[in-house]
Amino acid sequence: MRWVQSGWLGVLLALLVACQPTPVSTLTTASIGEQIRARYEQTLPDLSPDKQRHYATRLYRITGDSDYLPIIYQNLIGNADFLQQDLSQLHNRDYRLSRARQIARAYRDDTRKHQHRKQLLLAYDEIPFAKNLLYYLNKVDQFGLAGKPPFTRTEQGLDYLRQVDFARFILDPEVIAAYSPQLANMVYYLHGLGIRDLREPFQQAFRQVFPDQPPQPGPALEAQVYGMTHVIIAASGYYQKPIRREDFAWIFDYLERHHRDLIAYTKPDIYTEMALCFLLAGEGDSPVVAAVRQALEQRYDPQARMIPSPRWGTDLNKGEHRNVLAIMLYHWPKQLHPGPDLSRYPLYRKHYIALQY
Repeated sequence: MRWVQSGWLGVLLALLVACQPTPVSTLTTASIGEQIRARYEQTLPDLSPDKQRHYATRLYRITGDSDYLPIIYQNLIGNADFLQQDLSQLHNRDYRLSRARQIARAYRDDTRKHQHRKQLLLAYDEIPFAKNLLYYLNKVDQFGLAGKPPFTRTEQGLDYLRQVDFARFILDPEVIAAYSPQLANMVYYLHGLGIRDLREPFQQAFRQVFPDQPPQPGPALEAQVYGMTHVIIAASGYYQKPIRREDFAWIFDYLERHHRDLIAYTKPDIYTEMALCFLLAGEGDSPVVAAVRQALEQRYDPQARMIPSPRWGTDLNKGEHRNVLAIMLYHWPKQLHPGPDLSRYPLYRKHYIALQY
């Protein structure tokens, strides 16, 4: 659905769907996916900017639909001034430490898990600043604007990041136990940007923190499986390219062997990512994928047209991650779409390239 150009069609489709309640037992995975997508496309402009960007990027990578480009572009350009400010102060240690404390203190602390993560960030000096800079430089690079206006200082940022001792943070067992998905992301950002290759050391450290044993419900299991799925998803460039199962056999074997317990003991965000990992490996006929689809059918709320959360209910912002994963599962393409390369985007070329001539 092209909500940018045909919003009224989205509203009409949503009304037609809403007027025809369907028992969950008779829903097909395709109809669940269509209904969730119709709901989110209809309300996408009302989501927070970061949720809009997350949704639009994932939908672009499974559809290649240019209608999602305005959201992705505006979100990246909208952060350009903040990134430029940080890049301009890389020489200033006091600034870096101040920004690190600011970033760490702003980290959410509404649960015990997040309070612990926040304390770990506060204990690591410049790491919150470096971590934040790494995230944005990776995003600029993935969208094809590294070294291009308004991101002409990206090489300076990379030079600074090469001097940061990320291994001290990423390979710390306590940090791995508390922060495994985000660490997996960082590992692949560092590798993709040519800064440092910590992929193998991280996987070895991860397997020491989370040994291969039968699943037991609780926060440790969620951290373990989330970390596993993020290793694979990060290796794919966040759904930009397929991966090979043999490169991550220890993860796939664990997920496959225990998938029924993992579905029972974890939440939809986690086990839907588990299914997407098998799709990234070209195993759409895996029993893991079928079991996850069945579990989502049981969780699906046909009135809200989404997968609700036990904690947050049908809040659209809180549910965006969970539901965009479900959309991807039900709309998985034959070919993924890398990027987008915003250097080719007409609005970018008009504002930044044409002005140079």
